[in-house]
Amino acid sequence: MKKFTKSILTALSLATATFSVAPQAAGLTEAATASKTTKEYKDGSYDVTAEIYDAGDTVYSTEASFLTAAGAKVTIKSNKLSAVIFTLESDSPSYSSLTINGQKAKVTKAKDGSVTYTFAASAYQTKKGTISFTVNDKKVTADVTFSGLPSNAYNTVVEKSKVAKKTVKKNSAVYNRAGKKTKAKSIKAGKTITTYGTLTRNGVKYYKVSKKASRYIKASNVDGVFVTLKKSTAVYTKALKKTKTTYKKGKKLYAYAYAMLGGNKYYKLGTNKYIPASKVDGYNITLKHGAIVYTKDLKKTKTSYGEGKKLYAYGSAVLNKRKYYQVGSNSFIVASNVDGTNRKLKKNAYIYKKSKGKAVRYKKFVLKKNSTHKTYGGAVTIKGKKYYIVGVGQYVVKSNFR
Repeated sequence: MKKFTKSILTALSLATATFSVAPQAAGLTEAATASKTTKEYKDGSYDVTAEIYDAGDTVYSTEASFLTAAGAKVTIKSNKLSAVIFTLESDSPSYSSLTINGQKAKVTKAKDGSVTYTFAASAYQTKKGTISFTVNDKKVTADVTFSGLPSNAYNTVVEKSKVAKKTVKKNSAVYNRAGKKTKAKSIKAGKTITTYGTLTRNGVKYYKVSKKASRYIKASNVDGVFVTLKKSTAVYTKALKKTKTTYKKGKKLYAYAYAMLGGNKYYKLGTNKYIPASKVDGYNITLKHGAIVYTKDLKKTKTSYGEGKKLYAYGSAVLNKRKYYQVGSNSFIVASNVDGTNRKLKKNAYIYKKSKGKAVRYKKFVLKKNSTHKTYGGAVTIKGKKYYIVGVGQYVVKSNFR
């Protein structure tokens, strides 16, 4: 069926309204943006009810009771209404010459004795129509009204028109407006193309790559990023179940998007394939001050690291108004042990190092009065005297700072 019935158009009139947005300033390769949102049929088979009344009355037709009880299915193919189908059990009466809204049924019988009555799409109407048939040698004409399609029978389609230059990062198949892959030649990675807007269907975003023809490529092949693993990782499903696939440190991967799963960021590598972003976005840190490891609830663990220890930080977090680095699963260290705190000297100061439990001069360095230096963590005690750590194995007397 090429057109919606009048009743469906009425029901969808608000849902298919076009929305305009104020155009944005255009760049050298971009035009202003306009947007519209519509609802379109979604391919599938959907249950609807068929209320059949005696002609001109509000009493259910006794002769059609088996049809009413069975209900109907409306099928949609290629985003268009395709057929209306009733299926009756083997112990149901036989309906001959069954016609709905001018469409005669095609009758098929299954091995189990059930009978299917299939009608052309125009039989489906949500306004009052006509049904006629012969059952038990009795000819019947009655009124019939179908219920509307369920909400999941429609796709919400958002289209935005905007001309822009884009570079394709992954080889991209070409799709039509309905999201079906075409036989058109794929667009190779590295090619710079002109796009004429976007189309979002079922949550999948496409770029329009032809000004007039129905040609689209998936935006994920354009907008994604290449990432390099800093740590080896397993691949997980969206439900965070570990798969058998793993990648080693240094592996370069293409991430189509990112998602928050279980409160953490993951990169999407493909359908139901994710890796922790921490394996990509993390960084190496060096402790300038010994550090105790805490849980996310700031409970002290039995693990600690000494000054100078190199660790891999998966990211940072503010816990109870204080910055911490995450160095493992539910493992955090105070960030000031790495980042330091700026402090100003109130007088010239020497740098010391530890030797046999004592503080001894470190080379001949002298830090000048009023100069600012980073100190790491809390003060430490050497032979009863307080010192701030200013580098790995380097100390300055605490009282020298303001």
